[in-house]
Amino acid sequence: MAGKRAKNQMALVLAGAFFLPFLPFFTKFPIKITAKVNVKAESVTAVLQKANIQSKENPYGWEKMSGYTTYFNQKDGGRCENIALAASLIDGVTIQPYGEFSFNQTVGKRTKEAGFQQAKIIVNGEYAEGVGGGVCQVSTTLYNAALKSGLTVEEYHPHSLKVAYVAPSRDAMVSTQSDLKFINPYPFAVYLSVQTFDGGITARFYGKSMPFRYEIVTKVVEEIDPPPDIVKDGGREEILRLSQKGIKSEMYLECYQGERLVSSKRMRVDEYRPIQGIIVKKNANVTNKDK
Repeated sequence: MAGKRAKNQMALVLAGAFFLPFLPFFTKFPIKITAKVNVKAESVTAVLQKANIQSKENPYGWEKMSGYTTYFNQKDGGRCENIALAASLIDGVTIQPYGEFSFNQTVGKRTKEAGFQQAKIIVNGEYAEGVGGGVCQVSTTLYNAALKSGLTVEEYHPHSLKVAYVAPSRDAMVSTQSDLKFINPYPFAVYLSVQTFDGGITARFYGKSMPFRYEIVTKVVEEIDPPPDIVKDGGREEILRLSQKGIKSEMYLECYQGERLVSSKRMRVDEYRPIQGIIVKKNANVTNKDK
């Protein structure tokens, strides 16, 4: 083995001696050295994952028409699950040219069997627990994105109370009796992307870029005072429900071409009820047990 290694080394020395006289000739010409770079598997995976996420959001590579985002409290588990479930059922829907979208037909009934959870809902001006609470935030987010895309809204319904995640006259309540419907007025299909992230939901519409852009403007035209607080006797002073003023509001859809305002149309007028407060006054004759 040692003798074989010695022979190999001698062969290398002789080869070097043979090429040494020709070295000045070779150095007259530029020599390009190409080094191979080892790309880490993790970085390749990250790139592929990023491309996959982008393809899911806009798989056809269409142009973005509009987008709208609202935010929610991540601590409300049931509500978060309902929002994510409803969003997943809409994500990827394509509205054909002049076709109609129905929220209720797309999402289906909000039942426990369908995977929806108990969460807070608004019923006749009161907060209550119900299956599917939070789904209205999905319809509201979609409603605003549809308006900003220039789609024609056929049906919408306001809540009886003002909601926190969107300005007045920009909400779209849905229920078994109330739907959100809009029509694609364009000669091309429109693709819907509805995705949730930590504490928020974004609706995006893709199709073809248009020469116009749409902006939503809301105005509060009147405040409505709540009725006097309901006062109850109790063992200690506390506020069971804060009073809140009601409002009357209007929403306008403005159309721009570049920076020039082309049109401004009043789309809706709404009235949101005030909330009557409930407070407890301490009464020495009432014990905590009596409460």
